[in-house]
Amino acid sequence: MKSINNQTKLVEVITNTNDYDKYPTLPNLLNRPKTETHIKVLVNSFMGFGTAGAIIRVLKTRAITGKTEYFTVDGQHTIVAAKRLNLPITIMVIELLEDTTLNVTKYVAALNNSSKAWSTKNFLQSFAANEISEYKVFKNVMESEGLKLTDLLHIFLGGAGATENKLYKSGEMKFLNIKDSEELLLAVIKVKVVIPNKAFVRRALYKILRLSKDYNRMANAILKAAKHLKEANSKFSENEIDFYAHLTEIYKSEFKIK
Repeated sequence: MKSINNQTKLVEVITNTNDYDKYPTLPNLLNRPKTETHIKVLVNSFMGFGTAGAIIRVLKTRAITGKTEYFTVDGQHTIVAAKRLNLPITIMVIELLEDTTLNVTKYVAALNNSSKAWSTKNFLQSFAANEISEYKVFKNVMESEGLKLTDLLHIFLGGAGATENKLYKSGEMKFLNIKDSEELLLAVIKVKVVIPNKAFVRRALYKILRLSKDYNRMANAILKAAKHLKEANSKFSENEIDFYAHLTEIYKSEFKIK
């Protein structure tokens, strides 16, 4: 896949303007909904210190409709708060060197990621809307099977640490081995009703399934063990260390490992 260039260039800076409604927010999934709590925090701040340090980022783009348009991509809460107090704002107009819909999405995602404004669902919906196959797969599996992002990162990327999360939020996520991941996914779906519904505990499941290499066989062994626990009026531990130790016992017994 061709490398995406997300670099920007400054077009114009507009200072001390009260043109609050000139630049609309991006359509569809590219801007998160405004929250009254955040607006009130900004209002209180502006009442005490003004808006001199507040910058509104506006994107000049043809990617959305094919004609040159200007959209607010960062600072929508600031605009509302400044408008309520009739205080001036500073607008920075920028454009992408490679002006595509996907790059617009990535740029907005990067802005929101740095400010921790977007949820994992926001990233998922926006990149899936850009027809990126990996995100469409994640969206479909999460909706149909109820698995969490952490689960899918483990299954399709091999882990759910900082590196995998960064790839996910940048729009650059790529599956390592789709056939292997699909087989692992089927095994996880098979056993998810009998194992603890906690992401940090389920790390043990992914470790032991990958260790076994035969995901379906190991899943069946886990189901058999869960049945025995239920008959004894018990269940798998929600402590990760204990759960992993139990899974290790099941693995050794099933695969005849001393």
